Amino acid sequence: MLVYRVSVITGGASGIGLAVARRFHEQGAGVVIADIDAAAAKQAAETLSAGGCDRAIWHPLDVTDEAALEAAVNHTIEKFGRIDCVVANAGILLLRPAVDLSLDDWRRVIEVNLTGAFLTCRTFARRLVSQRLGGRIILTSSLFGRRGGVDNSAYSASKFGVIGLMESLAAELAPHQILVNAVCPGQVETGMMDQLFRDRSTLTGTSPEEVRRMLELKIPLQRMARPTDIADVYLFLASSLNNYMTGQSIVVDGGWQVG
Repeated sequence: MLVYRVSVITGGASGIGLAVARRFHEQGAGVVIADIDAAAAKQAAETLSAGGCDRAIWHPLDVTDEAALEAAVNHTIEKFGRIDCVVANAGILLLRPAVDLSLDDWRRVIEVNLTGAFLTCRTFARRLVSQRLGGRIILTSSLFGRRGGVDNSAYSASKFGVIGLMESLAAELAPHQILVNAVCPGQVETGMMDQLFRDRSTLTGTSPEEVRRMLELKIPLQRMARPTDIADVYLFLASSLNNYMTGQSIVVDGGWQVG
C-alpha cells in the first residue's frame, strides 16, 4: 500500500490529527504537522523524527489566516519539493444551547471549522492543480455533520457545511485527478471529547464520568473510538487502495446512527 508521499495535516498536533500524522509517517510519508499550537506541533514532529528520520516537520498555522496558509504551502515545498495530500482537520467545539449562544461564539466556530476548511482546501488545491500530479484532499467533518445535536448548533452547522464544501470540491477537482472526501467521526477519545464531557456536565448538573457512561451506552460497540480507529480511515483514503472514491462522507461512529 502506498500512502501519498507528502501530506499536510492541519490540527495535527493532537487528537485525530496527530493520529493521522503518525499513521502516515509509519507508512513512509513525509508529513507536515500544522497547528495553531506551535509548541505542540514542534514536539509532535520531533517525536515522530526521534529515530533519526527527518520526514516529519511542523508549521505554526492559524487556518483562518490566508497568509499563514500560503506560508505553510511554501514551507512544505521547500522541504519536500511537492504536496500530495492535505488533511483539513483543524476545528473547535463549543457546546451551548442555541438560545444562549452569542453571535461572537457562533462566528468563531464557523470561522475556524468551515471558513478555515475552505481556505485550507482552496490554498492547497491551487498547488495540487498546478503540479498536475493528482492528489488527495480529506476533510474532517463529524457525525454531527450528518445530524444535529442538542446544544451543538454552531458545531453541527459548521460540519454540515464541511460536507457541502467537500462535495463541491470533489466535483470541481475530479478533472485534475484530485480525490476529495470527508471523514465523519463519532465519539473519539480525544482532549476535545474530554472538554465536551466537562461542558455537558456543567449544562446538565451530572458528573463528567456519568456523561461519558451515558454516551457510551448509546454506541452499539459499547466504547468510544480510539484516534487510531479513525486515522485508519484517512490512511485508506490517502493510499493507493483508493483510486476511485471521491465526494463521499464516511461516518465512523461505532454504529451510533443505526443502533
